[in-house]
Amino acid sequence: NALKEAHLPEHLARIGAGCFAECPRLRLAEIPTYVEILQAGTFLEDRKLQEVRFAAESRLAVIGEDAFAECTALERISLPDSVTKIGDRAFRRCKSLAEIHFPAKLTHIGEEAFYFCGIEELTLPSNLRVIGDSAFFRCKNLRTVYVPESVREIGRWAFHGCSRLERIEILHDPDEIGPWIINRSCTIVCQKGSKVDEYAQ
Repeated sequence: NALKEAHLPEHLARIGAGCFAECPRLRLAEIPTYVEILQAGTFLEDRKLQEVRFAAESRLAVIGEDAFAECTALERISLPDSVTKIGDRAFRRCKSLAEIHFPAKLTHIGEEAFYFCGIEELTLPSNLRVIGDSAFFRCKNLRTVYVPESVREIGRWAFHGCSRLERIEILHDPDEIGPWIINRSCTIVCQKGSKVDEYAQ
């Protein structure tokens, strides 16, 4: 209960699931080079966590499910270039999270990964393939979204509940688009006669 900072040794390769969960005073966490997976719930409900530092040569590939869920004081995070997958609910209800840097290698964003976050601008990487169900549900500060051509699947309610979202651009035809990806008030910008155009109608 008294832990405020987690400084981990450079050679550390694995952090167990839920290792730092529910640490009410934890403000700073460092992730060493050789950690490749942040296990489920690693920092779950660390409501004072404000800063996460990744090693310069980080090999982190996967942010596990619920890894940072309910970290309500976290305002910004820059993920290492090595990250390819963000798991289900990874940043769920990080209400203060306004800025996030997505790495170019990222291919998968899981279900409810950024549910009810404070994200203001969203730059999705050009290798992204999957946007899971409710991935950005209720991100109320979002205004515009561009979905890159690499995306093959957009899950149901992916951007639903984003009450300020005015415009989403989907200029290609993904293989799968779930129901109600946006609110009625949002405009879908797409190619005339495309599958997305038919979906929008």
